[in-house]
Amino acid sequence: MNGNLSHLSDEDLRNLFTDLAIKQGDAWPPADPNTIGRYDKLDFEIVDVMEELQSRPGDARRILIPLLEHENPHVRLKTATNAFALVPEQARRALQSLHESAPAPACHAAGRFLDAVDMGMYVPT
Repeated sequence: MNGNLSHLSDEDLRNLFTDLAIKQGDAWPPADPNTIGRYDKLDFEIVDVMEELQSRPGDARRILIPLLEHENPHVRLKTATNAFALVPEQARRALQSLHESAPAPACHAAGRFLDAVDMGMYVPT
């Protein structure tokens, strides 16, 4: 997918990221084996979007920062984990809020991400 993304504008990539994150959140819980594959496929597509944004001059992942306030918890989760290196304090606040009050799986994923960062097991780039 990544090769097909270079022609998209930053705004188009932000919209694609949002759509993918919503679809991925909707694919949870992966109780059905077909859903697991869909969830993982969407994750790979999100990674492609992030790589394209990061490769652009000035690291265009910054255009996602307003999505830290998005109404969808999975969009906030994916934004916070992918923008953590850029705005760690703001992303941490979003993740802590998700961990405290979002429905599963977002609450659990947010807590695991923060634990991994705090223990040095994951260093956001």
